[in-house]
Amino acid sequence: VTDTVSLVVLKATPLLTWPAPSPIMYGTALSSNQLNVTANVPGTPAYAPPIGTVLAAGTNTLSVIFTPTNQVDYSSVTDTVSIVVFKATPLLTCPAPASIPYGTQLSSNQFICTANVLGSFVYSPPTGTVLNAGTNTLSVIFTPTDAVDYNSTTSSMSLVVLPAPLSVTASNATRPYGQTNPAFGGMIIGITNSDNITATYS
Repeated sequence: VTDTVSLVVLKATPLLTWPAPSPIMYGTALSSNQLNVTANVPGTPAYAPPIGTVLAAGTNTLSVIFTPTNQVDYSSVTDTVSIVVFKATPLLTCPAPASIPYGTQLSSNQFICTANVLGSFVYSPPTGTVLNAGTNTLSVIFTPTDAVDYNSTTSSMSLVVLPAPLSVTASNATRPYGQTNPAFGGMIIGITNSDNITATYS
């Protein structure tokens, strides 16, 4: 006598290996350094997001659908990993401004920083300040418009303030012989910033 029975052989699930990728800086496009899953059978991985994608700063999830070449004996399988994207630091360019004479108020002529991303600059000392003569340090805090993907950053530059020209001239005076001298006077030219400067004439 003979007999038969049926045996169901289920498809095997491929074994995927996908180590968590190292953190990257915002602006770095995804590549095979991050999308590098391997399997114990031949097949084709489909990643989401795909190679070339630039992720936002923060913790992101990468996923893959692996389709085995032998779809008769193996099922497709999915996997995910997390990747940390650090905020990028904007690149500031702050050239040293040209020298100014004492008494000149700080203005946009001295505040000439630029950045490689959109944002706002806050300078110290502020516009309108009159600095003392000598080498002064100007500082700036840059706040990017995209605060999700970029850090705020600071920079500084040197500004030379030249002494202002100042002159004093005594006024002519006369007196008769034998009489006491009149009150002597004169004129100071070049006082700036309402500085309290006086001269003693004798």
